[in-house]
Amino acid sequence: MTNTFRWAFSLLLLLSLASCIKDEPLNAECDITAVSADWLDAHRDMLIGQPILTNDHVTFNIQKGADRSQLDPRFELTEGARITCTLHGEEVEANGILRNFSTPQTYTVHSQDGHWHKPYTVAFDFPHTLDTLRFEHYELESTGRYYVWYEYDPTDVTNAKRYCWASGNAGFALTGMGKEPLLFPTAPSADGVKGACVQLVTRSTGSFGLAVGKPIAAGNLFIGTFSPMNAVRDPLRATQFGLQLVSGRPKALEGYYRYTPGEVFTDVKGQVCPDRRDKASVYAVVYEVDPDHFEALDGSNVTSSERVVMMARLEDPGEPAEWTHFSVPFRLVEGKEFSEERLRRDGYAIAIVASASEGGDYFEGAVGSTLCIDEFVLLWE
Repeated sequence: MTNTFRWAFSLLLLLSLASCIKDEPLNAECDITAVSADWLDAHRDMLIGQPILTNDHVTFNIQKGADRSQLDPRFELTEGARITCTLHGEEVEANGILRNFSTPQTYTVHSQDGHWHKPYTVAFDFPHTLDTLRFEHYELESTGRYYVWYEYDPTDVTNAKRYCWASGNAGFALTGMGKEPLLFPTAPSADGVKGACVQLVTRSTGSFGLAVGKPIAAGNLFIGTFSPMNAVRDPLRATQFGLQLVSGRPKALEGYYRYTPGEVFTDVKGQVCPDRRDKASVYAVVYEVDPDHFEALDGSNVTSSERVVMMARLEDPGEPAEWTHFSVPFRLVEGKEFSEERLRRDGYAIAIVASASEGGDYFEGAVGSTLCIDEFVLLWE
């Protein structure tokens, strides 16, 4: 091979590689994927646990009385994305910019290809005691596809919403079966004990679900967060149960429910199981956490982890067609104790969980199973 030929061949190779790089499509995703670890470490004394990330919200729980008027959160974004906000009437780059979070602030994440953007609401919340949970506060998420629920803290006049509830609705959105918000597994209903209630329905995931081995989606609602990024790849870990909202030693969980099981029970392969009948699930757990590095329990271990300290479970829900009151006590797990010292350090998390299909985490249940819940009360000693 002559030097001239070698040079020509090398030039063609470089041009070919450049063409491959040039033709590679730019990223169309526009998500906040995390909060900067360095920023979290620098503000650890103010924070309670990890920030809560949803499809369109980032929520920081902070110590009561902390100054939230001048904060500069930094976010990690999907590849190539940028984040902006409107300041004094102009759009500015916003990662790490100083803002007043006495009220929630809005950011916009822009995709690398420039064709997509998504608004995020970022809030810094003071602790709010979970006690009366009436399910009256709900709204459509930013895309308008499905509903989300929140609690309301009237003592925080400039920032009263508390986004502590999650569901699998974001995962169901991937199936294309949710043609309207009320047809998602978790939706509001006007037919509550008082006002509105939550209706949890086990839905078919259609051809998409069958193709990925997840034929149903059980309607659920729980204290915690849901990660749609893990919904298909690792669904048990997509449900992150519990938040550090334990204000004392819990005594009992009370509320109202009614339940109608679906007619045909199927297993994870979508095969009919004529000898099985669907069953509702309602329970709460309190578990130990590292106060500075919160790690949630998930669908694989929320009731079995050695970190679980107390549990309250509706053992035999039955199939009441009318609203039925329940009251279940919190009981210590054998060998565990509730520590006041750990409580003072925010070393406990609590999860309340309701599902239309007890085996929904493993994609077993009956399409059409319907659990309605309302007027929950968490009693503390």
